Amino acid sequence: MIKDRGVIEKIVRQRAVVKLRRSSGCDACEARGSCHAEGDENMLVEVENELHAEEGDTVEVSMPTRSVAKMALVVYLGPVVALIAGAFVGDALGKSFQIASPLASVAGGLVLLAASLLALKGYDRFAQSRPEYHPHMTRVLATGSGPVSPPSGDSR
Repeated sequence: MIKDRGVIEKIVRQRAVVKLRRSSGCDACEARGSCHAEGDENMLVEVENELHAEEGDTVEVSMPTRSVAKMALVVYLGPVVALIAGAFVGDALGKSFQIASPLASVAGGLVLLAASLLALKGYDRFAQSRPEYHPHMTRVLATGSGPVSPPSGDSR
């Protein structure tokens, strides 16, 4: 489970906008440029406010590691595989039509790359409809007025 902590910036209906601070893991991540603007210290995440937290509360936000890995695989590797496969398909079709130019490979690669990007739009709609692909507020760490005491019997 990937966990991070942040402060609730605002509440809109039953959703909370949480400001998360870049973690040390962000510096080593290959995809760091796609999550935040370069040099930006914070990012905003919208989560369901199932814990009825309020603006100014510090909360823990988590997401299953498996979901993050699946999304990264599909988003980053899918188009690359499509581009390479398209180049091979284009080359094979070019040879069957006796086209000696590398243009067939380029065209095939671009066609399958475009198809993979369209497929990603569909995957995005699918992921938005599945709760396991969304971050969740797992606990309130501190209210705007101070730390939250654990419920009785909880030894945290």
